[in-house]
Amino acid sequence: MSDQLVKMLNSYGYQPVFLPKTGLVPPELYNFDAHKLIRLGPLESCIKDSVKFQPTEGKLGSISGQVTSGKNIKAAVGFLNKALSLLGISNLPSFDISVAGTHDFVFSFADVTYKSVDPIQLDSILQGLTLPLAIPTAYVASDAMHIAYEYAYSSTLMMSRADGNQFSGDMKLAFQDVINLNPQLSLDVKNKTTVTFQTTGNILPAFAYKAGQLKKEGTHWTFKPEIVVKGFAGVAASQPYLPAYGVVLEVEEEKKAVAAGT
Repeated sequence: MSDQLVKMLNSYGYQPVFLPKTGLVPPELYNFDAHKLIRLGPLESCIKDSVKFQPTEGKLGSISGQVTSGKNIKAAVGFLNKALSLLGISNLPSFDISVAGTHDFVFSFADVTYKSVDPIQLDSILQGLTLPLAIPTAYVASDAMHIAYEYAYSSTLMMSRADGNQFSGDMKLAFQDVINLNPQLSLDVKNKTTVTFQTTGNILPAFAYKAGQLKKEGTHWTFKPEIVVKGFAGVAASQPYLPAYGVVLEVEEEKKAVAAGT
């Protein structure tokens, strides 16, 4: 069930991630290999000539998707847990949303913003890239190094019935323990049709990024925001680069980095 959230984000070209820090801005270096995602740090710290990137900022509107869980309400709960975790809310007790009167919901990341660096700008700068000695040469050889050139941020998650009807029961009461244990999370129910979860604070958490593969070919660095894959009947097609399709990656800055299943 929670795979639906990941597939939804993947369809927009985003890799969903659990980030250990807030305040991150692109471009940043990552390596994904052997089911481990490691954040290597800001790209500008690895460029020989001093460079300061100036990411553009903007609004993305909402990123939404419908979740059809049939008769399995636990699946919908799992989806909601995963979505709130992407906003940095992990201290979640058990809760019962059967009072909604349905198993089918529409979830939306609302008020989504982004910070982005144009891939074309990166491509012209990469020839001055010098990786720190601390980065293993195996990372370069693995073809799994990549640059996150855009982060998506949101502090708001909205949940409503897929059929558009009102909730059958008291949704505020259903989530009371969640709110009590998470003072950084507020909840609002509008017109008995939409539950809005919103995190407090001035720094928006990044919940996903767009990336391009970083690869060294001889002495030349290449940066590929899109890669060519063979599709139906062997026909080649381009698609956005994703470090790992269908999973949420848990980012660490040490060797203990792991990929979190959905």
